[in-house]
Amino acid sequence: MPVERRNSASVRIPFVRRCLLRFGDADEMSAFMVNINVLGAYVALDEMPTLGQPVKCSFRLPGSELRLEVTGVVAWANPKQQHPVHSLPPGFGLSFRNLTHEGRTAIESLVAAYETRR
Repeated sequence: MPVERRNSASVRIPFVRRCLLRFGDADEMSAFMVNINVLGAYVALDEMPTLGQPVKCSFRLPGSELRLEVTGVVAWANPKQQHPVHSLPPGFGLSFRNLTHEGRTAIESLVAAYETRR
């Protein structure tokens, strides 16, 4: 029976990496991404940004010197709560808005490599 592959845009993979965030004119801050796909990422952060707030984010992909710099918006928030969403730490969903072709290809390769190992 053939293995059905899911659309790479719908597959989020674990991706625990430090990233740098900037909300508007505020100072850059350090945070951790927890998962990623070509549509966006989940970012662990105690201070909740506003839904729809623009965000600049930069991070490195594993095994690469490539630093991706993307802009996006806060798509959803997961504040600290008694029953966290899917065991995620407090944070927010970042929806990418300007992922370059090079960035998209690199993230697609990362997702494909993860699925192959599983």
